[in-house]
Amino acid sequence: VIVCSDGVAAGVREDKSGKTIIEKLEQINLPVAHHEIIPDDLSTIQEKVRQLSKEEYDLILLTGGTGLSPRDVTPDAVAPLLDREIPGIMEAARNYGQQRTPYAMLSRGVAGFIKNTLVITLPGSPKGVAETIDAIFPYVLHVFRVKEGMQHEK
Repeated sequence: VIVCSDGVAAGVREDKSGKTIIEKLEQINLPVAHHEIIPDDLSTIQEKVRQLSKEEYDLILLTGGTGLSPRDVTPDAVAPLLDREIPGIMEAARNYGQQRTPYAMLSRGVAGFIKNTLVITLPGSPKGVAETIDAIFPYVLHVFRVKEGMQHEK
């Protein structure tokens, strides 16, 4: 779990979104092995995602920086690193969110694989994070079975 936030990295704001992700994942018995806070900086985000992918983490969840402000660069940092984008993941998340708030459509989140690591960018707000987790988990974990060649159930 990587929190991309200038304010949280500077200690000005509390990390509510990262903690929300961890709590949500623990509810579905998915352990979190790494939790880090970094600033909203394109090269820092790319460096961190590359490092964790090289360390062969199965899943990297980034929170923050998916909106439209000038410092919202997380999707811009992650998208070029993806070997295989999976647009349906974020389409499902935005659809779920849109049913709850008219602003979900403004999220620019992306998802896909870097080698064998699934990378998903989540909104920065605790509510947006919780709704996105609810929308895609645990269903999104099916990608690991399919990626290994398992056939979809009929």
